[in-house]
Amino acid sequence: MSGSLPSTVFRRLDTAFAPIRARLLENAAPATLLFSGGVDSSLLAHELASMSALELLVIGRAGSPDILQATSAASTLGRSLTAIEVTERDAASAVAEYSPELADARGPDRDVAVAFALAIQRAASPRVLSAQGVDELFLGYHHFRDLSPVAAEERSGRDLERLQQREWPRAVRIARRSGHAIEAPFLDPDWIQAVRAIPIEERLPHPEMKHLFRAWAEHRGLPAEVAHRPKRAMQYGSRIHQLLRGS
Repeated sequence: MSGSLPSTVFRRLDTAFAPIRARLLENAAPATLLFSGGVDSSLLAHELASMSALELLVIGRAGSPDILQATSAASTLGRSLTAIEVTERDAASAVAEYSPELADARGPDRDVAVAFALAIQRAASPRVLSAQGVDELFLGYHHFRDLSPVAAEERSGRDLERLQQREWPRAVRIARRSGHAIEAPFLDPDWIQAVRAIPIEERLPHPEMKHLFRAWAEHRGLPAEVAHRPKRAMQYGSRIHQLLRGS
């Protein structure tokens, strides 16, 4: 698939990502990568393969798609994985503990925040890495599928603004409360600027969601079976939304 996209696009992404990757690798501190087995976190795991003190961590309800997919992806990448099953009681405890951070979160936003809390709590390292930002920049949500280029550009901007101003600061506060510091390499300002400079037509979800990012990940050496594997959103893949509703 990568051959169908202009090589200049890949070079632009390579150039923008190079200093981000270098900074991550220069930091010798142990880190925990929130790993679901989707293309976003799998690419970070692939790029940071030389970090010996990198824990891959997935949480979810017993038998959840995220645990199954993360286990498969970690095996493909030749990495060990910490997989932790969480329960309805764990979810309720997180809601109580992080109530100040969750006060303004509703619906799916609340589900995602609780999923973050449950994962960050269980990170072995104070330093936590997350692949947040890819869906907003590379149009990974289903609401992008039938939008015109103009509408997709506008929606991407709104989604990114929401993430930067509300959702990510909430995740940072949750991490701080649990004694961790969380980083999002794909929210680096220079990376955002480079991606948004790519014509929206290249980022539209055709023929698959996040097709440009998936093709670039394969170009970077991520195995195709991981790069092109579909994945549900965090709150659904982990089934945290079920735990919060007692179902």
